[in-house]
Amino acid sequence: MNARSKASAMMMSDVLSPAYVLHSRKYQDTSLIVELLTRDEGRISAVVRGARSKRGRQAGVWQPFMPLLVSSFGRGELRTVKHAEFLQTAFYLTGDNLLLGLYVNELLVRVLSKFEAVPGVFVEYQALINELATISGVSGGLLSEGFTVAEPVPRYRNQAALRLFELQLLTELGYGITFTTEAGGGAAVVSGRHYRFVPDEGFYPLAPDGDASTTTYPGEHLLAIEARQFDVDAVDRSAKYIIRLAFAGLLGGKPLNARALFKPIAYGVKATTAENNL
Repeated sequence: MNARSKASAMMMSDVLSPAYVLHSRKYQDTSLIVELLTRDEGRISAVVRGARSKRGRQAGVWQPFMPLLVSSFGRGELRTVKHAEFLQTAFYLTGDNLLLGLYVNELLVRVLSKFEAVPGVFVEYQALINELATISGVSGGLLSEGFTVAEPVPRYRNQAALRLFELQLLTELGYGITFTTEAGGGAAVVSGRHYRFVPDEGFYPLAPDGDASTTTYPGEHLLAIEARQFDVDAVDRSAKYIIRLAFAGLLGGKPLNARALFKPIAYGVKATTAENNL
């Protein structure tokens, strides 16, 4: 955390900031600890005192994807929520879209530093959740300042919306991937050749006598990913594995718990669409 972020973390703020609930968990007898993605301060952790008390009765509203306006105070890594205004309507995700949303929420908790504003990530998250809700057929409205109601958009398949978000998140974090040029020499990626991906470096062409067992990606797939064309399953699979490798270092080699949600419960059960998307 840099000096500016530390100073921000120590301040008491009376300004209500647009935010989304990423995660919540029980704390002490009557409280909650919530992970929030805020527009103005990035990710913050905060205690909601009395949220689970009979008098408070707020535990049910501190759920993932809930949009709200929030202010907090305190020093150190854990804030205290001072005031929160919940919006009239929320995003309700269903089925595979719910599972994908939970995956994204955990990803953000893991890769975003606290108290570092990432307005681009906030905008992209808002667009993704709106898109997943639209695909679910039960999108919610955002009616307060600082939020945006998305205009009607083409209904991309949920994996396309997810890939767009993941790639943009990597870019916002400073780990954007260039799909059109080779690592090192900068030669153009071309169709008809295969490339191996090295995180933080890029794509290297496979030599004619290269190891056939090495995981490689066709040049035409890389060019399609650069053009954000995920409507071909093979291209989407290549994008999924490349993105997974890119995030592995940021996650410290520790897998996301959300992936366990997508594993078939019983032997022989067909994998869900969400599982295939991750």
